[in-house]
Amino acid sequence: MVNKALFFPVLLLVAASSFAQDMQNRYLFIEGTASTAEHLWYFQSNFSMEADGAGYVVTKSKREAAHTLQFNVAPYDGPDAYQYVITISLFRNEDDYRLITFDFFFTTLEDMYQHNRVLFLNATVSIPIPHLTQDYLLAQEQLNSQWKNKWIYFRGSFDYPITFYLLQDTGLKGGAGLYNTSSSSVAPIDHEIMVMPGATLGAEFHLLNYLSLELNLHLSMGDTRNNLFVNLAAGFELKFPVKFQNIMLVPYGVFSYPLTVSPIFSEFPRFATGLGVQLCAKASNRSAFFVDVKYMFFFTDAVMHNPYLDFPSGQQLFPEPPVIHYKRSYLGIGLGYKIGILDR
Repeated sequence: MVNKALFFPVLLLVAASSFAQDMQNRYLFIEGTASTAEHLWYFQSNFSMEADGAGYVVTKSKREAAHTLQFNVAPYDGPDAYQYVITISLFRNEDDYRLITFDFFFTTLEDMYQHNRVLFLNATVSIPIPHLTQDYLLAQEQLNSQWKNKWIYFRGSFDYPITFYLLQDTGLKGGAGLYNTSSSSVAPIDHEIMVMPGATLGAEFHLLNYLSLELNLHLSMGDTRNNLFVNLAAGFELKFPVKFQNIMLVPYGVFSYPLTVSPIFSEFPRFATGLGVQLCAKASNRSAFFVDVKYMFFFTDAVMHNPYLDFPSGQQLFPEPPVIHYKRSYLGIGLGYKIGILDR
């Protein structure tokens, strides 16, 4: 009875040790040398793809892996018609013991497409086959989801805001014209629409799985009378990420405060608010490309100086009213990239 009681823990320990070894065997380091850069890139990338397809995790350094697949491509000057020979070896990293080595002769890289998989399998035949356990699949899923789960993201985007100035009838003749009292003449004016390039830089803090906060700086070129002016605003965005396997949909509310105001305005709204949505797609394990669309509106009027009061000649053809009222809003469209640090 005592023997049976002792046997079970020993068996359990052996099984756990075997499982741990099996997990470690999934990690493979691939390195090589070649007489040409093209050969080096070709075999490095192809063996990495074969390893990934076979369930291995290709590491960036030798110390992270249980085994090393090593290859060397050199010109062949033997009696056969082949031009190159590739020597492939497999090493056990814990003691640097060579498990297997063999040569394969070829003429062109095009010939190798049908042989790469066989060469890889022959080289790794002495490694216990990695089993796709639930833990392994979970680890892979976590690796593939890292880009969606960083504590901090830094974003940059190229923007194309479309700004709308909706004319208000305050003080205008007939609700749509500047005028001169002495001559009874009227100059009709209309709504304004501006489309000028811009950019946004910011930092996003991923506070919860479903909540993040972004602070940013937004700039765009031009006002309605001067394309060289730079509009600058500080922004605050409260985001609600919805995460899918390969994309992330992020609706958000936005608030902005203008830091520069063009001199063409006598009054300018002190803040803007709006709604937006960001569609993100994985770029790497820690970064994403995104498309951003938002609509911003202002609660008070943007009040411009009457342009006829500033004529270089000093003539005031249509001096009334001295200011023009608009309702200002804009549709922001952006293409950007963000990169994250610190896994959540």
